[in-house]
Amino acid sequence: MTRDGVPRRPLVALVAHDIHDDGGMERAFAELIRHAHADVDFVVFAATLAEDLRPYVKWRPVHVPRRPFPVKLVTFMILAGLRVRRSNVDLVHTLGAILPRRVDLVSVHFCQEAFRHVRSTQNEQGRSRLRGLNAAVSFWLAWCIERWYWRSDRVRAMAAVSVGTAREVARYYPGIPVHVTPNGVDLERFVPDDSARRTLRHEERLVDEDVVAIFVGGRWEDKGLPLVFDSLCTASAKLPVRRLHLWVVGRGDEALYGRLAARLAIASRVRFFGFRSDVERFLQAADVFVFPSSYETFSLVAHEAAACGLPVIATPVNGIDELVLPGETGYLVPADAAALAEALAHLARTPSLRKAMGQRARERVGTMTWQRSAASVVDIYRSLLAPTTRTDSDLRK
Repeated sequence: MTRDGVPRRPLVALVAHDIHDDGGMERAFAELIRHAHADVDFVVFAATLAEDLRPYVKWRPVHVPRRPFPVKLVTFMILAGLRVRRSNVDLVHTLGAILPRRVDLVSVHFCQEAFRHVRSTQNEQGRSRLRGLNAAVSFWLAWCIERWYWRSDRVRAMAAVSVGTAREVARYYPGIPVHVTPNGVDLERFVPDDSARRTLRHEERLVDEDVVAIFVGGRWEDKGLPLVFDSLCTASAKLPVRRLHLWVVGRGDEALYGRLAARLAIASRVRFFGFRSDVERFLQAADVFVFPSSYETFSLVAHEAAACGLPVIATPVNGIDELVLPGETGYLVPADAAALAEALAHLARTPSLRKAMGQRARERVGTMTWQRSAASVVDIYRSLLAPTTRTDSDLRK
């Protein structure tokens, strides 16, 4: 990394559909730029880039249609592939399988092949026919590209966001070195806040005895929201009338799920808030985070909920299985409404346990900063640029 004997910073092409703070994988690249731009020169190839990040990088916009996703995916591959090919950089780092060329590092925030193995058991309740068709086509296309793209002759190394994801990648795509680069948490933004709690609960006309379970995310059917609805019915039967409430934060088909809530007679206790940029306010005002997702690679929102002092009730998927210590920071449950309801009712009945678990959950994520996450990626850059680079799979914990 020298030019005429003068040390210089590595020049890295960072390639992603979108880089901003409104999604888990998009946030990871945004935080990488924020925390590593002093050590790395980034050239960003993306359709969108958060405005506050633009002074830190050279942005080469890739103009593509936003939807439908299959069109966006193919168009981006073609246009970004041509632009990156003309660039003169030290390394090419992509977010997933999105370039039709050899790259140096791929960040893995979703493994289509691993997800394929859970699709057959996935709950389809709450998915409209049109949305189901779009999801099926999008998955099939992304899966085909991933299978074609993730080969040792096309990818030098992979960066998985959890130990479980690293194991999946090593299993389905052997021969490619795999590193673990966990996401971070903004521990100053996601923090318990009694004032925010009182304010929002007052706005929602809740009393101290009311218990709020919160679900945050998109792709509601994949994340298990129908299961949460079913468990709310069962758990509520074990508690005083109207004591248990559910807040749903994120984009989804509110009309469809509203009808589902009405059929289950829980509509009066379910509130849809849509996508929120101030999601921390809702986490701070809630009592329990519930997330029976069918598949995750890390689950940033579960870690953010823990940082806000919430116990976590979730399925034992990647990332969450490392976060939740059963009985200490929450409960790991099967994708079963009865098991979920039992855990939910137990925590609803015992405020002292909720508080103790929430404090322990906050401690659990106390070292998981974005600075640490970015540093782990920069370490891979250095290893790839070193004269001798290890080639064995590295599943570091």
